[in-house]
This record gives sequence, C-alpha cells and structure tokens, in this order.
Amino acid sequence: MMPPPGCSGGNCHPPTGNLVIGRGQSLRTSSTCGLHGPELYCVVSKLQDSQNCCFCDSRDGKSHGIENVVSRSDPDGRKTWWQAESGVENVTIQLDLEGAFYFTHLIMTFKTFRPAALLLERSVDHGHSWHVFRYFAHNCSGLFPGIPPAPGRRVSDLVCDQRYSDIEPATEGEVIFQVLDPSFLAENTNNAEIQELLRVTNLRVNFSKLHTLGDRPLGGLRGHPFYYYALYELVIAGSCLCHGHASECRPAPGSPPSVHGHCVCRHHTTGTHCERCQGLYQDHPPLHAHLLCPAPECKCHGHARSCHFDMALYLASGNVSGGVCDACQHNTAGRHCELCQPFFHRDPLEDPPCDCNPMGALEGGLCDAYTDTTRGLLSGQCRCKVHVWGQRCDSCRPGHYGLSLTQSEGCQPCRCNVRGRVPSTQACDPSSGACHCKRFVSGRDCSRCLPEFWGLSSDSLGCRPCDCDFGGAYSNRCSAGQGLCLCRPHLHGRHCQELQSGYFCATLDQATAEAEHGRSLQPADPQLPVSVQQGQGEIKAHTLGLRAGRARPERASGLGERVAMCHLQGSLSTECAPLGGQCPCRPNITGRTCDRCLPGTFGLGPTGCHECRCHPEGAASAVCNSTSGQCTCWAGCAGRRCDRCLSGRWGFPRCQPCACNGHAELCHPLTGVCQDCRGATTGRHCERCLDGYYGDPTLGSGQRCQPCPCPGHPGSGLYHGTSCHVDSTSGRVLCLCAPGYAGPRCDRCSPGYFGRPWPGDDPRRSPCRPCQCNNNIDPRDPAACDPHSGHCQRCLHHSHGAGCAHCRPGFHGSALRPGGCRRCSCDPRGTSPVRCPPEAEACFCDPVSGQCPCRPHTLGRDCSRCAPLFWNLGGPRGCEPCSCHARHTLQPGCHPVTGQCPCRAGFGGRTCSRCQDGYWGDPEQECRACACDPQGSISPSCDPHTGTCRCREGISGPRCQACARGSTGGFPHCTSCPPCFASWDQRLAPLQLHLDTMVHEVAALRQGMPGWGAGLRGDQSEPGSDDLNPQGWNAAWLRMRRHWARKWPRCGLSSSGQQSYWATCGCGPGHTAPADFGLTPSDPTVTQESPDLESPETPECLLTLSDPCDSLSFSGALILTNRRGHGQLPEAI
Repeated sequence: MMPPPGCSGGNCHPPTGNLVIGRGQSLRTSSTCGLHGPELYCVVSKLQDSQNCCFCDSRDGKSHGIENVVSRSDPDGRKTWWQAESGVENVTIQLDLEGAFYFTHLIMTFKTFRPAALLLERSVDHGHSWHVFRYFAHNCSGLFPGIPPAPGRRVSDLVCDQRYSDIEPATEGEVIFQVLDPSFLAENTNNAEIQELLRVTNLRVNFSKLHTLGDRPLGGLRGHPFYYYALYELVIAGSCLCHGHASECRPAPGSPPSVHGHCVCRHHTTGTHCERCQGLYQDHPPLHAHLLCPAPECKCHGHARSCHFDMALYLASGNVSGGVCDACQHNTAGRHCELCQPFFHRDPLEDPPCDCNPMGALEGGLCDAYTDTTRGLLSGQCRCKVHVWGQRCDSCRPGHYGLSLTQSEGCQPCRCNVRGRVPSTQACDPSSGACHCKRFVSGRDCSRCLPEFWGLSSDSLGCRPCDCDFGGAYSNRCSAGQGLCLCRPHLHGRHCQELQSGYFCATLDQATAEAEHGRSLQPADPQLPVSVQQGQGEIKAHTLGLRAGRARPERASGLGERVAMCHLQGSLSTECAPLGGQCPCRPNITGRTCDRCLPGTFGLGPTGCHECRCHPEGAASAVCNSTSGQCTCWAGCAGRRCDRCLSGRWGFPRCQPCACNGHAELCHPLTGVCQDCRGATTGRHCERCLDGYYGDPTLGSGQRCQPCPCPGHPGSGLYHGTSCHVDSTSGRVLCLCAPGYAGPRCDRCSPGYFGRPWPGDDPRRSPCRPCQCNNNIDPRDPAACDPHSGHCQRCLHHSHGAGCAHCRPGFHGSALRPGGCRRCSCDPRGTSPVRCPPEAEACFCDPVSGQCPCRPHTLGRDCSRCAPLFWNLGGPRGCEPCSCHARHTLQPGCHPVTGQCPCRAGFGGRTCSRCQDGYWGDPEQECRACACDPQGSISPSCDPHTGTCRCREGISGPRCQACARGSTGGFPHCTSCPPCFASWDQRLAPLQLHLDTMVHEVAALRQGMPGWGAGLRGDQSEPGSDDLNPQGWNAAWLRMRRHWARKWPRCGLSSSGQQSYWATCGCGPGHTAPADFGLTPSDPTVTQESPDLESPETPECLLTLSDPCDSLSFSGALILTNRRGHGQLPEAI
C-alpha cells in the first residue's frame, strides 16, 4: 500500500486525489452515442416496457459525452453518464495527463452491464508506447488465452481478473483495480520496479466484449438497441510524482485545479518532479535513497549556480570536499571560481574584461589585473604600443594611421607634407593614411602644387599662383619649387617682368642717389634718402614694352642691384623685402635669410623650427641641441626629451632599478614586470618557479628552482605532472598530476586510464591512456578497467564484451553511442520461449536491429501481433489460423484477439460455419430467419436445426403464433382450458395411439391391393365421386356440417362415402385452430369398420370418429376419412 501523505523517516508523500477532476478536456473516447444523429437505445432490465426506449442525441455536446464520468450528477442533481454507440464492442476511454503522475487505483461504476472483457493500459511516454496493466473478463481462458488468472506471484505480474465481469448486477456494477494489490506486502515502495509501475502519463481503458442475454446475432451486435456500454463515474486516483521528496504540490502553468503536478521539493532537490539535486549540493557523495542530495553546498563564492562531484578530488582532499563548480560566472575560473579568467582583472564587485584592443595593446591585449600604486599598476588599465593611444588602445596617435596587429609599433607615421596639408584637420586619415590637402595642393601626401601654382608652403592655400606676366612669359605655368615662369628672350625673373643683366628698373630716388654718388648703393645704405631706405621712393617708369611680348630695355648706366638669397626651407617666400633684403621667416626661425632657429627650438625645416619640449622632471635644462633636439638629461633618464628611464630601470621619473631577484636584467618601463626570467623562474619579479619546478628563487633564500620528480623531470619524457610543491609537514615533494596520472609522484595511472608509466627502465613501460571502453564505464571507478592492460571490467549502460562495445543479451542497438543499448521489447506471448529464459531480465532479440525471435505466424519487431489470417497471440503453437469459412465470410481475416471472422448475414460462430443467432437450417446449404413472433416467443432465436421457436406459456406453433393445446382464446391472449380438458386429453391419448397403429396397417393393405375400396356404389364410376356430390349424404352428415360451421367457421368438412368423413381447418401458418365436434351418441357417424387413413403431406391432425363420441378438441387440421382413403380439399362451409 502507498504510505499516508506527509513526511516520515525522511521520505515524503503528497496526498492522493482524483486525477480526472479538472481534466475533462483531457478525456477522450472512441465512441459516443448520438454524435451523428438521434440513436435509439433501450434499458435492458425493462425490455417489456415499450416506454423505456429513448433516443441519444449528443450533437449538442450535452447528452452523454465522456465528460459526464467526472461526476455522477450535474449541478442540478440529475444523474449523468457517458454512453457508447449501441452494439459497438471495441471502445476505448483515454486520459492524457499533462506530465508524469503516480497512479494508485481505478474505480468504474457502470449504468448497464459491466463489460464481458476489458483491459487497462498505461503509457509513460505520452502515448508513444502502451503496456497492459490488467485484463478483466468473465472467462479469462477463453477471451484472453495465455494470460494467467489473478492473483499472480508478484505485484507486477500481468494477470486476468474474473471478479468484476459478471453480468449481474444489471446496473451500478463496479470494476476496481489497485496498482499495489493489498494481497502483496510492499515493504519498500521506493523500489525501482514499484516506482516504474506507479508512474503514468496516459491511461486507457479498452472495452472489448459486451454482455448479452444469450441472443447474440451471428452478424454482430452493431446497432442493437439493447446492448451498449454506459458509465456513471470514472475515478482515477493518484498524486503528483515527486520521488519521495515533497509532501505537497502546486499548480503547474496551465494545469487543472485538482491534483497538481509541480512538486514543492525538499531535501535540496529541484525540478518539476524533484528529479535532480539543487545546483550547488554536490560537494559530497550521494547519501541514502531518500536524501540523494548531500549538504553542505559547493564553495563557489557566488560565481556559479551549480557544481558536480569528483570522487578523485574528494579522496585527494581527505574526504573533505569533492565539489567542482560548473560554468563559473563573472569572468572567474578555478575549481571554486576563485580566479580571474585571462584578459580579466579583479574588481571589488565583479571581474570585468580588460577590453583592450589586441591590435593596439601590448602582450595581445592584457591589462593590469589589479591596482598597486607602489608598482604603478591600475586595475583594468591597458598598455598601448608606441604609436597607439586611447583607453582601449584602439586609436592611432595623431600623425599616425593604419592600426594593425602586424605593426610592432601599432600604427605607421603619416607621410603628409606639413606645408601641403590642412593644419586644422588630422594629419592624415587614421585608416587609409590619405592626407587632407590645401586648396591648391595635390598628391596623396600633399607634396605638390596644382598646375599654374608653385611654392608649396604653409600658406592657407598651400601654393601661390604662378602669376606669369602675360606679355613676358610664354604661358601661366611655372616651376613648382621657385615659381619661375618660362620667360621670353632678354627677360627673367619669376614673373618674367625683370630684365636680363644689364637691364634694370629702379626707384627714382635710388637711381638719383646712385647717380649723385657715382656708385652702387645697397637699399639700406645710410647714404640713400630716408624715403628710399624705407622703401617709399618713387618708381622710375621705364617703358619695357611688355604688353607686346617683347622687352625693349634701356641700357643701364652702370649702376647694379643686389640679390638677397632667402633660405629655401626657413623662408616663407623666395623674395625678400625690397628695402633691406629681409626674408619672411617661418615660425621659430630668425636671421636675415631665415637660416637659423630661435633659442629653445631645433630642427630647421619646411615647417619651421620645433620646440625642444624637454621634460621638466627628466631634463636639466629647457634648451636642447639646435640640430638633433637632444635635451640634457638627469642621471637614470633617457630619450630625446629625457622623458623615459634608462634600460634596466622603470617608473619614470624616479627610474628605480628593476627588482628581478637576479634572474633578469630588463623589466617593463612602466610596470616594472621583469622580462625574460632565467633559471626556470617566472612572475612579476621572477620570484617563483615555472610549472614543473619547485623551490624559492628569491634573493637571499639560497635556493633555486629544481625540476619536479613526477616521476621524471620536465623534458625527460617521463614527466607526468603539471606542477609540484613541498609539503610543509613531511617535507616531501607532492606532484599535481596531468590528466590520466595519479599518485604522489604521478607514477601510476588514474582511474579510467591504463599503462605502465614507471619505472623508466621497464621494457613494458607505456604512457597512461584512456581505457577504450566506449564511454561505458565509470571513469571514477578504479576497478572499471585493468590499470595495466586496459581490459574493461565493469561495463555500464547495458554493455559487455571487450571494450564494452556490445549490448548485453536482452538489449539491442549500438553500445558505441550514448544510451545506445535499449532493452529488447519482446512480447513474451509471441516470442520463442527458448529466447525468453526465466532467469534473464528480458527476452533475447537481435543485438543490432532489436528484432525478437517470433513464434510461428507471429509478426512485428516485438512479436506482438499475429500474421494476417492468424489469431490467438500466445497460443500453445503460436498464432492459430483464422480458418474462416470460405463462402460465409466477408473477408478471410479474423479479429487478432478473439479470432472472430467477419460473417455474412445469417451466419455466425467464430469461423462463420454455423447459423447466426436468429437463423436456422443447414449452414452448408441455407440459413433462414427464425421469424419468431415477438409476442409469442421468449427470444428472437429458434432451434438452429429445426427452426422451432421457444414459445411462451400457453403459446405453441412453429413460430409461436397460436394458442397451445390446453389453451383457449385468441392469440396472443391465450388462457388455460378448464380442468376437464386434462381428463379428456387422457382419454384421447390411447385413441391417438390406436389411430397411429391403424395408419400403418392401412398403408400396408394399400400396397397389397391397389384397387381397394373401389365400386362401393354401382353408379359411381370413379372413386371419390360422392365426395363431390354432397346431396347423397345422410342426415347425420348434414347435421355434422351444420354443427361444424357454427363452431369453426374457418374449417371445412368433406365426405368420401356414407360412413367416413374428414374435416380440415384452414388455419394460417403458425396458428392453432381448436376443433370441437360435440357429437352425441345418437349421431351415427362411422361404422365399426376400421377406416382407411393416410398421412397428409402437410402437418395435420388425423382422427377417425366412432359412434358414440363426445365433444373433442383438436389442434391443427381435423380429417375424417372413409375406408377408400380418397382425400378431398376442404370445402368452405
């Protein structure tokens, strides 16, 4: 029995309820009366009451649908029920649950007779496959052959129950089924077999045979109004499936409001059915069956939602902890999520990713993992390449372009001509490197002027127009560097407006002064007038004739001019001031010809001189070398601007020596992290040993890093560890082994691996390799496979054999796939008995295809059905042939369970070899309908050989259509005769016997004398002529005719002579007409001579009347005959 609700002994059980309540929409049936129109049905227990037949009409959905089985009455208190179509025998009712539930018992209350046979089925996979719970039948051996009767030997045995299939009672009969039969004591309801027996997702009741009152027609019951299934109430008791971990359940989304299906789990379990442990309760091995999930939780520091148990870690920890956190969140890693993942740094609240661009950041995008002001570390700070900047190191510095992973410095310098690019924009496009040129500048690097322009400079327009004199130059094009136009003969100058040597155009004042002094003077000479010194002298107007394109210079008077040579890079223009010769200088450039830098600047060039920008903390002065720009640095500092530390130092501007414990000379200039550590060391200061080495390499320890003996050294080919350490208690070196190895020195294989890793000189030595057991062993089990040979010893998942590569007997599929071995689903009724040994857990099937070895004439992969034209699955010789009668069946096949052949009308029996109920005759020739009168017969059936109907009391006749002997009145209202009939009947019985004897004697005489009786009267030439002429009859005969006519108007009386008579009652078939002559002794009718009687071909009552006689009653036809034996047709009286 199921335990009571609640929790006891660590095991919980939710309360049980009716699973049908609230799930009416999940009920369905294969048959409901009146779905296609009104359907007549009658109450079987009251067949004689014509008013007790009704019509079922379920087209409105409110008559007798399957939802009525939820309750026996409607809200108004009226009884309701479900009713199937009349005469339909194979009907199913199915309940589809929304999930898995426990099913405990079932109760069905019927309105009509309980079914003669039914079976209860269950499904645990939502209807994909079905299994029989129990068979019910009034005759189990006949209806379900091969199924043993109840009770079985175990609670899970498949048996047939005969207790709930009797025809009585006619109504309110019940069918009851309990999954855990009380006759079996179930000590442990958590047994896997019982748990599987209780678990269901669907239930199906299959009605297969109707009870009748013995009048089953041979053609079937379909449409018969007296026989049908009708059910008042269906109770399916059960509870939610919680595996012993919940005492109550709550509604699942969209679930009905009755027995809920979502468990309120305890014992650290979770899931709809408490089928798994909560995510973090995996730190210890599983406890006993009721509390599968142990405490305490795995230590995941709030960074994981689940963990798993590792037996090896549990044993290695001294049985303290074996939990390993799953899917560490917040960018953490490690067994307990205690470490940051690579490229992530620690934050008080979370571990955000570095988010450094790997193309622009050093070391592939690593950032500072934490903040340490003494070491210059800032958590999350990216370290950019030389020509890259930005918080993520994702942008080129100004004047650079093309961020690329292959560039050691990150970006390339822009190659734009500073004079030709637009100064207010970026030096170049940061992606393509294309320069943004000024208006009159062109080229990818803005290094040349447009045609008719020259003098690439820092002007806002970049280049100046050639402005060649229209008359003095051939065209408006000029040289790009100097702007010299292509002059005509005898002209020169940039614009071709100047005369060749010997030709001049001077100011009037200067020319006057030179003439007065008789020598050439410089424009700034003090001897010249102030106006000339200030460039305000009057221009001497010599006519050059340039408009015509030809110069006609006047010869100079010997006075020359001085040309000032402006520096091509330091000057903004090649022309100097007309007075004094001062060239226009670029920024930070000085000198008359603009040929030197101002103090504090350096690098005379096309852009002028640059500021020294010596670092105020790293340089001793703000003045640098005017050519190289090198500043004078303090000790420990380096660089042109003295803005970095010397090699071997870090932390500008203090520039302290690198602290690498003597194992490296260089460190990172910003962070101080040592680079290229030697002596098998690593770490920020080369302060720890590499993996595979142990020791203390810090200065002053006197130790060095030594190789781990696990068991060999790194690089020896015998090293099987990942790292090691010295135990502080024992002083022994303990190794952390690589996967597949175990032991303090990693000198043996771990569970799930095999080989001989040590000693090194063993010729049988081999590395540890995974056991080749096709994932069908427990890798944590030390005995799962042989540690030396790798032979699989404890195969799981129903596998066996070398490498666990084959399915065990009783299973089929491929052991090479996860869950590939599936149990053989052979039906024992149709499977060969030799392949289903009693000690085996399942029948043996084909190990690859799963095909079961079937008995003769049995088909299906599971041998669960008979071949066509066969039936009786599970018979002693396999399925038996249908043997349907060739001419009396509609088709040769029969029902696979009952063997019933589909008979033609009028034929019945399992093989259709006899007449159907309601028919009679020789089935090999013809079966005729009984045609029994329903008012006079007990049932519509008749004797199958003679066709005689079974009449009610007081009724007789072949079809029960007349009152019986000893009854009077008109059919069907027949009443019993008075008591005197019995005495007369006793007197007539000897007379009948005497008449029968005389019939045989007369027959014998007629065979010997063919002309016997002829010529009694001389005037009668043919026998029987008197019969046609009643005028020769005597007075007695006439009195008899009148008396006959008064009492029996439907009967006729004829005569064959003067001494013998016969009377024939012309009664219809199936009726009885009484004949009562009522003759007195004085009425001579027949002489004492024995008359001649012969038996008629039709059923008639033969009698010879003798004088004296009293009133007689006869059934059938009364015949009076003479000795001549000539019969006549009765004459209508």
